[in-house]
Formats: sequence, structure tokens, C-alpha cells
Amino acid sequence: MEAWGGLLEILILLGSALILGTLAEGLKQSSIVGYLIAGMLVGPNALGWVGTLEDVSFIAELGVALLLFSIGLEFSLKRLLRLGPITYLGGTAQVVLTIIVGFVLLSAFGMHWRPAFALGMIISLSSTACVVQLLIKNTQLDSIYGRNSFAILLLQDVAVVSLLLVTLALSGESGPGQSLLLLGRTVVLGLGMLAAFYFIFNYLVPRLLNLQTWSNNRELPILLAIVMALGSAWAAHQAGLSPSFGAFLAGLLLAESPFATQIRADIGSLRTLLVTLFFAAIGMFVNPLWIFRNPVPVFSMVLLIVIAKPVIVYGIVRTLGFSSGMALATGVCLGQIGEFSFVLAKTANLSGVIDNDLFRLTVSVAVLTLLITPYLVISAPALA
Repeated sequence: MEAWGGLLEILILLGSALILGTLAEGLKQSSIVGYLIAGMLVGPNALGWVGTLEDVSFIAELGVALLLFSIGLEFSLKRLLRLGPITYLGGTAQVVLTIIVGFVLLSAFGMHWRPAFALGMIISLSSTACVVQLLIKNTQLDSIYGRNSFAILLLQDVAVVSLLLVTLALSGESGPGQSLLLLGRTVVLGLGMLAAFYFIFNYLVPRLLNLQTWSNNRELPILLAIVMALGSAWAAHQAGLSPSFGAFLAGLLLAESPFATQIRADIGSLRTLLVTLFFAAIGMFVNPLWIFRNPVPVFSMVLLIVIAKPVIVYGIVRTLGFSSGMALATGVCLGQIGEFSFVLAKTANLSGVIDNDLFRLTVSVAVLTLLITPYLVISAPALA
């Protein structure tokens, strides 16, 4: 009965997302806004129709991984390399500068250095799932600012593991030496995983796809793709890396296959289902009553993020030689807190780096910035 109860909660979440997503589209708004509000309303902090977050959150993480897998199918390794320095230089500079600016500003308001540094790391991450979904929907992913945004988001996903280790070091659960040891282990495992993926996708998978049996059966390549996507996400998680990055890497290597277009089309429905659950699950974290009681810190931090992050990204992208319009459009697309910020915030809260009120503040601000994101992305073409 417990499993059927979980299914009922998923049905309630999807049903409410369907209704409010339809309403949002009818009002000329993004359906993502409807999904977030749906999760907010039926979640444990409002109506309470869906009382648990763990199972839905896991399904939501799979949704993000599958989204990145399908994006990898569209990019291919050659196309990714053409993004240039914006990925490694721009992405790294964005994460580091945002942490520094966040730390300095929060410390200036009297916050202790440990939570200030942790919040700086949380703020540095933007939403890959939300921004990429909107860029695809508006056919902007292949624009200059769309590629720049994606390149920076990709580096952020890679940086999540390092930021998690720093968060644990701040809590005293692992010292600097142990954190460096864990980071080195993660890098070695990551390189090993990359070598294994390269062998599988360049030598083993092409032989399977060229079999006569596979050529005559449309279902087998799709099943292989799903096994590769989920298996890559699991392997990345086991290696201490971001599961989404592992799935993206699998899609990237599979993109050279002649079946890539077919696979991308056939997994689209499953991706839509899981990504919808992701946004609804994120909305469940919000407590509307807490926001109502603490409007000043919540909306002050929302304003800080929506203004400061685009300004930081603008400066970096301009330095790398892009025009003012493209730099501004890129910055505006990244003016939010992302899904992996929830992971950092939860880790920081459980390890005692940030207290419960700071955790609620972070979650509230993250969801509010995600609600604003569709309007920021829509404004990007005009700015560019």
C-alpha cells in the first residue's frame, strides 16, 4: 500500500501541474511558473496533499539527468569544443567571482563568515534545468547567448562536487587535508569514468547499433539509450560526480551515432514527464507563510541575485570578447539560484553551517528566482 500511496502523491503532483501549467499558458506565461506554483500549493507547507519530498525529489533528479542526456545528444563533442573558453574560463570565473561578491556583501551585513561563504557558494549556481528548458522551448539554445549560458551552466554542474566538499570542510566534518584527498579521488574516478565512457560509446555501442537485429527494431536502440543515460548518471553518482553531468557526457558521446536524432525524439515524452515532476517538487520546498512573515530578507536577497549575477556574468562575457548585447543576454539568463543549490543548502543545514532560518531563506529565494527566470529568458533576445 505504501508504494501505491507514493503513486497517488505523484498523480496529485502531476495533475496539479497539468492544471496550473495550462492556466499559466492561457495567461501567456511559462508553464514552468505553473509547475512551481502547483508544487507550492499541494506540498507539505500549504495544502499538504503531498506530504513527502524524498521519492518525488529522486524522480525529479532523474528528470534533470535525462534532460541533460538529451541536450548532449544535440551537442556532440565537436560542437561542445567549439564553445571555446567561455566554458572553462567563463564558467570558472563566474563561480569564483559570485562566491566572493556574495561573501563580501553578506559579511558586510554582519553575517558570520562560515554561513556567508556557504551562501556565496549556493548563490553561485544557476538552474541548468530551467534555463535550458526555456532556451529549447524558445528555440534560443543555439543562439550565441544560449550557447554561452549553457557553457557556464555546464561548468557549474561540474563544480558542484568541489563546492559540496568545501561545505563539509566549513562544518568541520572533514579537514582541508581530507577534503583535498576526497577531491583527488573524485578527479581520478571521473577521469576513469570518462575513459570507460569513451571506449563504450566509440567501440562497443556502434557495433551494437550496426547489428541487423538492431537496425530492424526501433525499440532496441531506445532501450539502449535509456540504459546508457541512467547507467551514466548512476556511475557519475558513484564516482562522486554530478549525475546530470554523467548523463550529459553519455549523450554527448552518443551524439555521433546515426540513431541520435531518433533517440532524442523518442525519449522526449519521458523527459517532459520527469522534468515536470522536477519543477513541481522544487515548489514543494517553499513555505508561503514563512515568506509572508519575512518579506524584507527574502525580497532583498531576490533583488540582489537578479541584479548582481547578471552584472558579474556580463563583465566576464565582455572580457572574453563578446558584444554588450550578447553579454547582457547571457547574464540575464543566469540570474537565478539553481537546482543544485538545494543540494548545497541541505548539506550546509544538516552539517550546521547554516541554521534553519537561513535554509528557509535560501529555499524561498531559489524558488522565487526560478519563478522570475521565464521572464528573464524571454527578455534575452531583445537585449541581445
